[in-house]
Amino acid sequence: MRASWRLRLARWIAGERAEALGAVSSTVDDSPGWGQLTLRPHDYDPARVQEIYTDALTAWRKNPLAWRIVAITTDFVVGDAIRVSSPRRALNRFIEAFWNHPKNRMSLRLEAMCDELSRAGDLFVLLFRNSEDGMSYIRFVTKDRIHKITSAENDWENELSYEEPGMNGEADRVWLSPNHPESSASPAVMLHYAVNRPAGALLGESDLTTLLPWLQRYSRMLEDRVRLNWAIRSFLWIVTVPANLVRQKMEQYRTPPESGSIIVKDESERWEPVAPMLHGHDAEADLKAVRQMVDAGSGYPPHWRGEAADANLATATAMQAPTEKHLARRQLYFAYMLQDILYHAYQRAAQVGKARRLPGSDYAQYFTVSMAEVTQTDNQRLGAAAQAVAQAMESLHNAALQARAPSLVEAMLRLVFKFAGEALPEGQVGRIMAEIRGLADFNDGGGGEKEA
Repeated sequence: MRASWRLRLARWIAGERAEALGAVSSTVDDSPGWGQLTLRPHDYDPARVQEIYTDALTAWRKNPLAWRIVAITTDFVVGDAIRVSSPRRALNRFIEAFWNHPKNRMSLRLEAMCDELSRAGDLFVLLFRNSEDGMSYIRFVTKDRIHKITSAENDWENELSYEEPGMNGEADRVWLSPNHPESSASPAVMLHYAVNRPAGALLGESDLTTLLPWLQRYSRMLEDRVRLNWAIRSFLWIVTVPANLVRQKMEQYRTPPESGSIIVKDESERWEPVAPMLHGHDAEADLKAVRQMVDAGSGYPPHWRGEAADANLATATAMQAPTEKHLARRQLYFAYMLQDILYHAYQRAAQVGKARRLPGSDYAQYFTVSMAEVTQTDNQRLGAAAQAVAQAMESLHNAALQARAPSLVEAMLRLVFKFAGEALPEGQVGRIMAEIRGLADFNDGGGGEKEA
């Protein structure tokens, strides 16, 4: 039996056959071939790792909120440009060659690297070495392709190798870490970086992990509202006629009249439109509550994604402080990651005699990463403080030259430097006082009073 129009409309509104807007889903291979990925109790099992990675990637591709959260992080971390330099000429030449090599093009990769780090929580970097000139070419393996990480027996944070399943029936491929004893002879090494990593775990977690359920709920709720708004623009006609004319009118109106048609009827036939009732204000609070859960998980205030609501300048400024601290920490980690990549790329060149090996592993002394400031607020405050200190010093200097009370000048010195955050040692105070007395005597032509 053919379903009634009411049942068909209900099924359509419920979305029985439609794909959810921006909904996330994944196909998880939980066959017996899966083993334990890291042997660490706080890491997810491989099937769960693949599921979260696939869900986060799908949400980023389909859901505007997920895409915007990742994009905001990249906008602030990468900024306008990132520059890497070194106080050593040889390292500067290597940095320029590696950074701008046609097979690397690092400036064009930074955005994708930051996106993947935020989206997956992990970044697996491959460095393929050219044995002829020692240059390394950078490539990436996605997190869902890594199905085993092996660490040293006496130090689980010392990662030695990574296994990637083979394709088209090929054997699994093992990538060695630079920490592996045999890595110097390997044509490629893998570097692993992670954010949002729980203590005791090797793998990080996506910035979207806690948001995925709420993004999916919000997408479904929003699609329901879209469907209802579409339905409210459609209506049905209920035609009431005498009982003896029901069959005749059913045949007559089997094909509904086109829009704009004119139908002439007598008083025995009554037409009534029926339309769905939509109370939009009922859903406003619920949708806002779900958005607040998304904002809480992302750490970004609502006005960053375009929802000003009732925020003013004061509240918006207060909201940004925790977010900016989070972004500054992520920026520091991203800078460390670039230093680490350059360090290992250079050391790989040194292993084949194409460069001079660097002693030690202190990246900061070899590579300096210049990045855009996350916030300008601190710079403005420092500038204002420096201006205030300069004015106070000028006033103190003038007052000291005119004063004839050495004890007062000394007390003023100590007080000003105390509030400036710099305590003066005893010897330095004495030297300043001697210089002030000498300058005062010089301005007086040598005839001024001198302290006994």
